Amino acid sequence: MSDSGAGIPPEVGRRLFEQFFTTKPQGTGLGLSISRQIVEEHGGKIRWSSAPGVGATFTMALPIRKLEHA
Repeated sequence: MSDSGAGIPPEVGRRLFEQFFTTKPQGTGLGLSISRQIVEEHGGKIRWSSAPGVGATFTMALPIRKLEHA
């Protein structure tokens, strides 16, 4: 997922996945923390990149698992 917003400053980027960290007045700071936990529990990774004034991109990668036949 990408946006075209202001981007993520480095000091915020270092804390993005911390529980209860938010930059929003009404935020809980749990969204990215929970997302990362779910992705990692399924053997995946969540990454982000950002450039000032260009926006941010979040990428999730999950492994493909073959179904076992009964």
